[in-house]
Amino acid sequence: MKQISFSISLLFFWVKGSVEVDNRFVKTNLSNTILGFIPAGKDEQSIPLKNISGSMLSSKYNIKAILIGLFLIFTSLGYIGASFIAGLILLIIGIGIAGSGLKTILTIEKSGSPYYINVPFFEKAKMVELNKHINTALAADTDKTDLNLFFEKKSN
Repeated sequence: MKQISFSISLLFFWVKGSVEVDNRFVKTNLSNTILGFIPAGKDEQSIPLKNISGSMLSSKYNIKAILIGLFLIFTSLGYIGASFIAGLILLIIGIGIAGSGLKTILTIEKSGSPYYINVPFFEKAKMVELNKHINTALAADTDKTDLNLFFEKKSN
């Protein structure tokens, strides 16, 4: 059984989620948020391995968010001379918006419909590890029902 915890938001890194993979289920426990940082409950699911056909990892770049964030960053540099606090706040907001344009998405295909887990770009290593655990569990689950593999192991 493997459990991986990760951050859901870039700026509000304390908003966490976790996924647990065992030999029967993939259990998700994700925090729902409003505007990416206001906690609004949890999304918990137990997905049987029998219902999962695969998992896929991808990166998504939201050019609009990146450009708006860069615009705010450059604007904040002009404000720092006039009002340091206002410039600093605008800089943090700009970095948050630009960084939120870079996402790593784990897609779990369950019963024909995709289930998405979106995380910030700095959590990609954890999503790669999670994807590997899901694929290993799927392979082990498939091997349990493969009669050819069973008789091959029995004859050896």
